[in-house]
Amino acid sequence: MVRFFLAFSVILICLIGFWWFIRNRRIPWVKSSSRELKHIEGLYLGANAFLHIVKYKNKYFLIGCSPNNIVLLKEFEDES
Repeated sequence: MVRFFLAFSVILICLIGFWWFIRNRRIPWVKSSSRELKHIEGLYLGANAFLHIVKYKNKYFLIGCSPNNIVLLKEFEDES
């Protein structure tokens, strides 16, 4: 009976760890470079069309996305 609970506990801990790993999608042994690419905000326009503001280093980009196209609409400099 004790062996059953021990085995069940180990399997449960492994499943929870796997779920956490998949949810966070982090690989701890791979070092990533700095997080310079950031999604600032997105806006749904309807009919599967979106506007996104993306920051890379010190620049902001306004990007339009649809099922058939991705377009750079405007580029902004960070003034701070």
